[in-house]
Amino acid sequence: MATPFLERVRRIDWATWRPRLGYAAFALVAFLVALRFTFPADAVRERMMLEAAARGLTLDVQRIHPGGGLLGLVAEGITLDDGSGLKLAVDQATVSLRFWPLLAGRRSIAFDAALWDGRVRGQADLSGDPRPLELTVDGVDLARAMPLRRASGLDLVGKLSGRAELDVPATPQGKLRGTAEAHVDGAGVAGGAVPVPGMTGGLPVPKLALGALSAQARVDQGKATFQKLEARGGDAEISGEDVYVVVFPSIAVSPLSGRIRLRIRDAFWTQSGMQGFKGIAEAAMASGRTSDGSYLFQVSGNLSHPSARPAGSGAAPSGPPPPVHNAVPGNPDE
Repeated sequence: MATPFLERVRRIDWATWRPRLGYAAFALVAFLVALRFTFPADAVRERMMLEAAARGLTLDVQRIHPGGGLLGLVAEGITLDDGSGLKLAVDQATVSLRFWPLLAGRRSIAFDAALWDGRVRGQADLSGDPRPLELTVDGVDLARAMPLRRASGLDLVGKLSGRAELDVPATPQGKLRGTAEAHVDGAGVAGGAVPVPGMTGGLPVPKLALGALSAQARVDQGKATFQKLEARGGDAEISGEDVYVVVFPSIAVSPLSGRIRLRIRDAFWTQSGMQGFKGIAEAAMASGRTSDGSYLFQVSGNLSHPSARPAGSGAAPSGPPPPVHNAVPGNPDE
């Protein structure tokens, strides 16, 4: 038995409506194709740079052109500088408007960026409050991450993968919330130095394998608390205790706090060339040594300039970091 809907479809005079629907479809396709080939790439590039400058960032894009579908664009040779000396270089990024949310009156984009031999992709809403953001990271090579090297003073290695689901506030007064998790295969340190009180130039760090590093964090009211932060299966084991980051709109100045516990395997010190270094390292970390033979470090500073010192060397106890004045204009937390 035919439903009322099918009965109405059967009564449609398709001889009349078929040409109308065909002309409408042709007009829509012609409009989208014309928009693609007359896309104002230079104007979009300038607008992107102005929007970045309004947020205290310097953005440079070497080339931008249509791509990523009929409602998308591709940017190449992207460099983002936050003014703190840390620069993020992205080889290529594709951004496109999502069609179905657009029909529902929502502005939403999908993005896919090539970064440090890996990919960062996801989708984000550009309207409403809060604005959902889904982010997936796959195969990012930490050895190529110059901002991390400059911030930590260490040559990091490993392949990073992860995922985040966040609700981003539409105003600076809003608070970020959501969840994030990350995993680094083959994590380790290829060299570098960490600052140690009383030691000029810091403590040199030899090549050190950390194995598999895992992290899970929950973000609530703008504070990212690490529920899990550990590295297992290498020359040393690392675990985080009460580690958190207060997320500011300017990510680089976001303060962090907590403690890191380090346990170095005895087999590491038996490697060639490590006997002489062992005495220097143990002396530098002596005030952080605990009863079980591990070393406890107090972590402080911010994401662009983190620091760690043995927890017994007069470091402040873990707790809320001091206010960061004038870090983010208009932020009520300052």
